[in-house]
Amino acid sequence: MTVTTFHLFRRSNLFRKSAKNPKGTGYDLRNNVKNIVWTTDMNLSAGTLTFDLVEDGTPVVPYTGDIITFRWDKHKIFYGYVFKYEFKGDRTISCTCYDKLRYLKNQDSIVFKTNTIADRFNEVCSRAGLSHSVKNKPSHKVAAEICDGKSYFDMLKSAINKTYRATNHMYFVATNYDKVELRRAPYKKLKIIVDTRTVVTDYSYSVDIDNTSNVVKVAQKDKKKSQSDSATAKGKKSSSKETPENTSFSFASAAGKSVQQWGRLQTVINKKNKANHAQMQAQAKNTLKLRNVANKKLSITTKGDVDLVAGNAVTVYLKDMKKKLPNCPILKATHRFDTDYMVTLEMKVGKQWQENGSTN
Repeated sequence: MTVTTFHLFRRSNLFRKSAKNPKGTGYDLRNNVKNIVWTTDMNLSAGTLTFDLVEDGTPVVPYTGDIITFRWDKHKIFYGYVFKYEFKGDRTISCTCYDKLRYLKNQDSIVFKTNTIADRFNEVCSRAGLSHSVKNKPSHKVAAEICDGKSYFDMLKSAINKTYRATNHMYFVATNYDKVELRRAPYKKLKIIVDTRTVVTDYSYSVDIDNTSNVVKVAQKDKKKSQSDSATAKGKKSSSKETPENTSFSFASAAGKSVQQWGRLQTVINKKNKANHAQMQAQAKNTLKLRNVANKKLSITTKGDVDLVAGNAVTVYLKDMKKKLPNCPILKATHRFDTDYMVTLEMKVGKQWQENGSTN
């Protein structure tokens, strides 16, 4: 396996002092590139490509904004843009590039009506000028929302979290070379088995309950009305302030059996608007189901495969622990393209696609 394409293209003629090598001019950098690292992450961040260019004669200087395309063993890996370059004393130029997801960090103000993640995804991608596609369309509709001065990533995160709480389906955004896609996790359940007896060079497996909750209380704030409140003219706001004397709380709660082993790990959340007690109880039970689990993480360095990317799932066998962990979600993947092509995977063990408590 080897680098089959590594091209730089001039994106525009802006900031250029010379008329030579205008917009669209391409450079083949296959013989000048080393230390290629490609990272994908489910945590609403752009895919990253870093590499070093070795100066040979007259160096090709990658201007910020220039286009980089990269193929490995004929597989389309990366299409993105130079955001940083740095000249070093060893006659190399170190570069950092991001794929098209970087433009979802742009900020905007949008009023969303009640609609789906897919509708909001299409809206923000159109505003950002990105070619895009919905690979898995959700049916759940998210309540109308005002997003003022927020990044497109944050707008999508809000809808993704609300959909996850309501359906237990995790959606995420990723790039398919030069197109941005909305996908449902796991996008692919790979048939690959990552086995510590053969292809794994290093791994770590951890279990913690730092962000776990086994008691959930849904709170409703109650305010007692005084006689002056009752006598307030219709249409006018009461002048009575919230005080310890006129304020109390009522709760609906749910608890898990793990209290016996872990002790009481309690969290309090506010009730949904206009929810009655039965609905508050259901809210407590649903939240408990998400949070009453240990957080299990697995980090593995193994033989590289271009399908081992964030959002897919893979089965792992740990020889030392005699554990077979099916369909582990890949949260982050870091590929190092070299003579020995390797990838480091950060995964969750089990079907959860978010850190405990991250759905707030």
